[in-house]
Amino acid sequence: MPTPQAPQVFPEWMPPHLRLMQLVASKWITQPLLALARLGVADLLAEEPRTVEDLAAHCNVLPDPLRRCLRAASSVGVFTELDDGRFSPTPMSEHLRPGVPLSLRDLALFLGDESTTRSFAQIMDVLRTGEPAFETANGAPMFAYLDDHPELLATYQGSWAPLTEGVAQALLEAVDFNAYGTIADLGGGNGALLRVLLNACPDATGILLDRPETIRQAHPDLDDGPLSSRVRLLGGMLPGGIPQDADAYIIKNTLHCLGEATVKDTLRAVRTAIGERQDARLFLIESMVVPGNGYDWGRFVDVEVMINCGGRVHTRDEWDDLLPECGFALESVRDLLPPQWLIIARPAVAVSGAWPR
Repeated sequence: MPTPQAPQVFPEWMPPHLRLMQLVASKWITQPLLALARLGVADLLAEEPRTVEDLAAHCNVLPDPLRRCLRAASSVGVFTELDDGRFSPTPMSEHLRPGVPLSLRDLALFLGDESTTRSFAQIMDVLRTGEPAFETANGAPMFAYLDDHPELLATYQGSWAPLTEGVAQALLEAVDFNAYGTIADLGGGNGALLRVLLNACPDATGILLDRPETIRQAHPDLDDGPLSSRVRLLGGMLPGGIPQDADAYIIKNTLHCLGEATVKDTLRAVRTAIGERQDARLFLIESMVVPGNGYDWGRFVDVEVMINCGGRVHTRDEWDDLLPECGFALESVRDLLPPQWLIIARPAVAVSGAWPR
C-alpha cells in the first residue's frame, strides 16, 4: 500500500493568523505525539494498519481519546487514518519506533519529560536573569539531576545514540580517520560515535571521556566487548581530564551545553594537550546558527540549551573568533548531517611559548 505524502505543516491555504495559531498552540500537536510515543503506537502499527479498538486494548487506554490523539497526529503526517477507520504508519511515524535508524522516540520522551517542561515554563526568569532555569525548576543542574534519575539518564543517552550513528557515517565519509592513530571522543556519552569510528579503522585506538556516571553506561563493545582492548574509558568533567596522547580530538554536541567560560577553557585544554604536534586535529560537531531568516534548527537548539544548561549555539563568526582565541586555526567548515556541522581546526603556532588567551 503506497504511503501518502505528509501534509504541509503550513498548507498554502492557511492565512497568517492560523499559521501563528498553530505555532502558539503547538502543544495540541506535541502532547498527543508524546502520548503516542509513550504508548508505543508506532511499533504496534509497524506491520499492518489496525483499528483504534485493537490499539487501545494493547495500550490499556480508552478507544475514544486514543482516536482523537491519532487524528491530531495524522493531520501533520504522523500516522494516516484510512477510509475504513484504521490507522497506518507513515515515514515520520517510523522514527517514533525504538531501535530503527534515526529513531527519535527517546528524544521525544526526554524533551517531553516533566523536568524539561518545568524549566521551559520559567523562560521569563531566563530572560530576566540570563541564567538557566533547570536547577530552579528541578532542584539541581540538569546533568546532576540526570545522575540522580538513572531512567531519565538512559533516555537522554538514548536520545542521541540513533542520531549519532548517522553522524558517524557522515563523519567517516568526510574524514579519513585511518590517518589518526588515537582518536579521543571528549564528552562522548556511551561511545556510540567512537565505536563506529574504531570499527571502520581497525588500526586505531580510542579514548572515551565523559562523566563517571555516563562512562559506567559505556557501550558493551567498548567496556568488555570486542573493542575493549583498543579503548581507554576515562571518567572526568570537561575541561579537565583531556588526554595528551590523542591524534584526533572529537567533541560532538557538547560545547553548546556549556557556559562560554567553560567552552574556552575546554578548547584551551585541548590545545595544551596537543602541544607542538602540528598533525593533531580538533573535530567539532555542532549545530550552528546560520544567517538569514530561514528555518534553522540551530536557533531552536540554542533556546533549548539556554534554558536547560546555560549553553549557546554559536554562529560561524563566533567560531571564527573563538578558535584563534583558544590557540587554534580554523581549517574548514562543512555541512555534515543536518542539523550538524563539522568544524575542523588545527593547532596554531605558539607565540613566545604561550597559547593565545
